[in-house]
Amino acid sequence: MKVFSMFSGIGGFDLAMRNLGHEIIGACEIDKYARKVYARQFPGVPIHNDATRLQAESLPQFDVLCAGFPCQAFSIAGKRRGFEDTRGSLFFEIARIAKEKKPSLLLLENVKGLLSHDKGETFRTIISTLNEMGYDAEWQVLNSKYHVPQNRERIFIVGHLRGQRARQVFPLGDYDERNNETQQQAQGKGKRIRNQYTGSIDANYAKGGGSRTMLAWSSSGRKGYREERIKIGEANTLTTGDGCKNQSTATYVNEGMKIRKLTPKECERLQGFPDDWTKYDDDGNIVSDTQRYKMCGNAVTVPVVQYIASHFEFPS
Repeated sequence: MKVFSMFSGIGGFDLAMRNLGHEIIGACEIDKYARKVYARQFPGVPIHNDATRLQAESLPQFDVLCAGFPCQAFSIAGKRRGFEDTRGSLFFEIARIAKEKKPSLLLLENVKGLLSHDKGETFRTIISTLNEMGYDAEWQVLNSKYHVPQNRERIFIVGHLRGQRARQVFPLGDYDERNNETQQQAQGKGKRIRNQYTGSIDANYAKGGGSRTMLAWSSSGRKGYREERIKIGEANTLTTGDGCKNQSTATYVNEGMKIRKLTPKECERLQGFPDDWTKYDDDGNIVSDTQRYKMCGNAVTVPVVQYIASHFEFPS
């Protein structure tokens, strides 16, 4: 099937769909750094740069529209202004394209806080809009920790074009053994890497492996760290600030006498991307760590999307 993505980032949706054998026919991403990484990883795929200027009539027909529309307007980490925030209103750009192109399926992702924003009114507006466009919607909150060692709750919405609905996708169990081999490959089982932060580290964060202590930069204004014991082998939710020492949400790792931040490669693995997915742009230039952290924090978790999409059934 043919897939188009919006707010594509570094191609998390696209990678998952490509892994399942689908054809990626186009994408749209406004961040210039993410767009150049996407272009490297999906050579030949047209990528547009502004959803608000995207013209439906200029796009080829596609079967699936994937979009992780900007979450800052609904996230607890943001100001939760919802549709009052320009980034929140970008959902309607997805609706505009879907209304014109009428793909069989929509797959949308956002933060869990979308459900409760404005006492649920924001989410009701989204579902109502999809209904008016002719899509029957279903949704579920899934946690990435059952697929990669990262505690990351996100809501996924599947829209079925009315009259073409084959079967319901949700509810899904948290974990699918059929994806186990893919998940192990994505997490880099057994690999060790060297990087500029430490001499040698176990980059796996293996599920079921040894315990780690995650350290968050103190948000109280005091110098130092606030120590938080987490579950065995499980990282906190990645954010765009995981590489920034002055971010209260940044995550650090305690390895004996050493305290270090997550490396970009670890962040890639915690989101289910292959190693060095974000390291180079389409011109072969090395991408800065700051941008790599941001890209990974904004990305969808690839194995989770792949798990959902593996349950899609398309009209014959």
